[in-house]
Amino acid sequence: MTSQYEPRPEPRAQPLPSEPASRSRALWGGGGLIAALTVGAGAFFYTHNTAVPPVPAVAPPSQSTPAVPAAQTAAVQLSMLPPAKAPAALAKSGFSPADRARILAAVKDGKMRLVEMPVLDASGAVGQTIDVTVSGLTQRVVLTGKFQHLVIPIVEAGQILIAPVSMPHAPALTIGALTALGPEALPALMTLDQRVLLNVIVQ
Repeated sequence: MTSQYEPRPEPRAQPLPSEPASRSRALWGGGGLIAALTVGAGAFFYTHNTAVPPVPAVAPPSQSTPAVPAAQTAAVQLSMLPPAKAPAALAKSGFSPADRARILAAVKDGKMRLVEMPVLDASGAVGQTIDVTVSGLTQRVVLTGKFQHLVIPIVEAGQILIAPVSMPHAPALTIGALTALGPEALPALMTLDQRVLLNVIVQ
């Protein structure tokens, strides 16, 4: 029995610790060499710009996709003008004489109503031009920092499309509208291809 337990002290001879130590030194040495090569390669790419050309090649596709939707929607409530005030209101509008005559006839027949929606440039800037289209009729408005009269022909409910004619100023064109509920800021426009679509309820 004792002879079976006597061979166990023999593995206690310690050649093994020296082997891991030599292996760890070899690994550290190899790791240090890899780290030096990595730093050297990084320095080479930075100084010779070999890694830079592929990066701009990825940028153009992302620029071609629009960052914002082309049409932004909002809802407004507008007050109706009395039919008796229609001729005077249309005379101050941006519609052509032929369009004014068509609108006035539709108002008299009860097929169309006129609503008011004074607008301004919320930034206070002067000169931003927009087109306001409803029922196939368009009038052009040059915005200022003050509310200006805007008469719109519409049925009981409808949609108004607002499109910038001149490039929206930086950072964005925000149109303020005077509605039946008070002043409201419409969705901002940043590019020429953007639109604001207003769902209108006439009161």
